[in-house]
Amino acid sequence: MELIRRQRIKFTALTSVIAAALLFVLLGGFILVSSVSGEAYISNSLEKALRDPKTYNSEAPINMRCFYVCLSEVDGSYEVKGDVSYYGDSIDEIAKAAAEKRKGKFRADKRYFVAGEKVGEEFTMIAVIDRTEFRNQLVNTVVQVVLLYLCSVGLTIVMAFLSSAKLLAPVSTALKKQRDLVANASHELKTPLTVISANLNVIKSEPEQTVADNAQWVESIEAQISRMQELIVNMLELSRMESYTPPKEDVNLSLVAEGACLSFEPVCFERGVTLVSDISEGAHILGDKAALERLFVILLDNAVKYCGDEGKVGFRLLTEPKRVRIAVMNTGVAISKEEAEHVFDRFYRTDGARQNEDNKSFGLGLSIAAATVEAHGGHISCRGIDGKGTIFSIIFPLPKAKKDKKKAK
Repeated sequence: MELIRRQRIKFTALTSVIAAALLFVLLGGFILVSSVSGEAYISNSLEKALRDPKTYNSEAPINMRCFYVCLSEVDGSYEVKGDVSYYGDSIDEIAKAAAEKRKGKFRADKRYFVAGEKVGEEFTMIAVIDRTEFRNQLVNTVVQVVLLYLCSVGLTIVMAFLSSAKLLAPVSTALKKQRDLVANASHELKTPLTVISANLNVIKSEPEQTVADNAQWVESIEAQISRMQELIVNMLELSRMESYTPPKEDVNLSLVAEGACLSFEPVCFERGVTLVSDISEGAHILGDKAALERLFVILLDNAVKYCGDEGKVGFRLLTEPKRVRIAVMNTGVAISKEEAEHVFDRFYRTDGARQNEDNKSFGLGLSIAAATVEAHGGHISCRGIDGKGTIFSIIFPLPKAKKDKKKAK
């Protein structure tokens, strides 16, 4: 979907820019602190070297040891003191550069130094510290931090793009549902509107006839209008349940189940269907009583429709320590695994539903049932058992107050 793709790109870009800015500040701050602290350490060492030249090198760490250039203020000659064997013949070049610089950073013989001076009456003492190692460490640190920065930004881009799919999945699902709803609703409304239009054309073609003469066409129009009204009511109910937060009212689920089974006994009797119920007493949950009644009616109606003549329908409600388990079963052709995965989708109808003789199913009843269960914090599933039939299973969690009460007993 183009909209979702664009949103993923925007999310990735925004996340990457924010992450890059934060990493730049953090890693740049780390480099800055390292540089400033290193320079301060060298500066302090240089001050100590000038203050106490006789004992400084014996106490200073190896990488902070220095040598001295004694510069004559009379004739400009200089003398090097300290251990300078490491520099070999290039010491003259370094000492000359130090004498010219006197104070501050300078470069000589492809190495980096810092100098400080202590001016006397006859000569100036210049302390020189080799900062090449410190500079190389700083450069290596900068290179490593830059590589870390680039890798981190790259990883952030990849992770942001991959996570955007999961984050935007609900939006994608909602848009798909909305698109499917419009398409399916249009399809469901197309047939009755076509029938109504055809009936009106018949009535208009014979204007001299009375209402009684056109009774069959009027009845057909009324039937189609009733069908459209039922579809609209179901769609509104499904929309309401999908965003519905049920009230926290105590509901005796056992009594609700018994009432639903009792109301279906005449229907089962007329169709020659055997209804068997096994309902535990005292099952209470928090929720909407009317919505739960409708849930049981939907499941029982579905079971009776597709169990076949002289079939059996079973309703079982059992109370467990932490939950209420409900099962609605019916004999007949078992639902396939593929159909069971989509049976709660909007407007989805199994092959059996499409072949049902009343042709009044819109494929919204089980969607409403699933939305009702989810609104009450439960879980619903469907599966077929070869040679036996289909079973719908529901699990509702018991309220905390109810569990605490049971523990107290």
